[in-house]
Amino acid sequence: MEKLSSCKLISFDPDAHEAGSSATETKRTVKVTEKTVGLQETYDALSVGLNPEKRLLIPYDKDYQGERELEYEGERWKVLRVAGGEYNGVLLTIQRMQLNAVEYP
Repeated sequence: MEKLSSCKLISFDPDAHEAGSSATETKRTVKVTEKTVGLQETYDALSVGLNPEKRLLIPYDKDYQGERELEYEGERWKVLRVAGGEYNGVLLTIQRMQLNAVEYP
């Protein structure tokens, strides 16, 4: 099943903050298509302690600039895997982030 939507990619600028404060976030909205996570990918990820929950296809390579976090469906997600080749564009495998957990690349 495919679902057309959008997400906000989050990048961090570690140089744009004062010493001792957290990195500055920048958010960009891009169009995405939600794809299903395959069984093989799930098994491979679980074997190394990851739990992929969704896959998002960003249709244009230029729209993805290496972001490791995003907002989708009102929740914060981290990027587990970035792939290309099987589809046109960039395919992100993502996992929901824990509440109150802040991870920086």
